[in-house]
Amino acid sequence: MTRSSFRNFIFLLPVILFSACVTTKQTVYFSEDAGNTEATVLLEAPEAPPARVQPDDILSINVTSISSLQLDSDPVAIYKDGGVSQSIAASRASMGGGATASVSGYLVDENGDISFPVLGKVHVAGKTVPELKTSLASQLSSYVKSPVVEVRITNFKVSVVGEVSLPGAVVAANQRLSILDALAAAGDIRIGGRKDNVMVVRQQNGKKEVGYIDLTKRTSFSSPYFYLMQNDIVNVSPSVVRQQEANVFTRVYLPVFTTVVSAALAVYGLIQISRK
Repeated sequence: MTRSSFRNFIFLLPVILFSACVTTKQTVYFSEDAGNTEATVLLEAPEAPPARVQPDDILSINVTSISSLQLDSDPVAIYKDGGVSQSIAASRASMGGGATASVSGYLVDENGDISFPVLGKVHVAGKTVPELKTSLASQLSSYVKSPVVEVRITNFKVSVVGEVSLPGAVVAANQRLSILDALAAAGDIRIGGRKDNVMVVRQQNGKKEVGYIDLTKRTSFSSPYFYLMQNDIVNVSPSVVRQQEANVFTRVYLPVFTTVVSAALAVYGLIQISRK
C-alpha cells in the first residue's frame, strides 16, 4: 500500500465511522438527546386507554352473591357453567415461547354478542371492562341478590413480527400492554432491526389503521401507539445493513476483504514504525 492510498483511507475513515453512528442511532432506544446530563427528565406520558371488548374476544365472567353464603345451593352456579374452552398461545413473558394455555370464557361473536345464562344474548362489543361489569350486575339484579360481577378479557393479545428474536403472539393477562412490553416478550428487536420506524397495524371502526412510532425518541411515550390494543400487529422493519444481507458479496466476501485490509494496514503501520 502506497503512502497516497494510506492517506486516502485515513481521509475516508471519519466518513465510515459517521455512517456507522447513523446506523447505530436507528438501533438504540431513546437515543435522542442522549447527552442530556439532567438527573431527572419529566415527559408527557398519557395513561393507557381502557381495553374495549371486540369480536373474537374471550370473556371470563364470574358472578358471586351474598346469597351463596346463606343458602345450601349456590344460586349463581348456573352462571359458572356457560362459555367455551379454548387453547390460545400463552405470553412468553410468563410461560415461555411456544407455550399454550387453555382458557374458559364467553366468546364474543362477529356481531359483538355473547350468550349468557338466563339473560340470553347480551351485546358487549365496544364496552370497557368496568362498563360491562356494571351492565351485567344491573341485569342480573332481577335474578340474584346483590350480584358481584368480575370480567376479564382472557385472550388480550397482539402479534409481533419482523426483526425480533421470537416473532408471534403475545398475551397480556392484565389487559394492558405497551409496545416495549410486547417487544420484550418477543425477545427484543434484533441488531439489524430499526427502532426508529416501528409499524403498528390496528383495527379501528371496521378499517385497518397503519401508524408508526419512533422508539429512539423520548416523545414516543406520548404516541397513540405506545400502548397497544388487543389484536394489534407490531412489525419491525430491517435496517439498511440487514437488507444488504441478501447480497452474496456483503455476506461472504466483505468480511474476508475487511480482514485482509485490516491486516495490510497493521503490517504497513509496523513497517513505518520500524523505519523510524
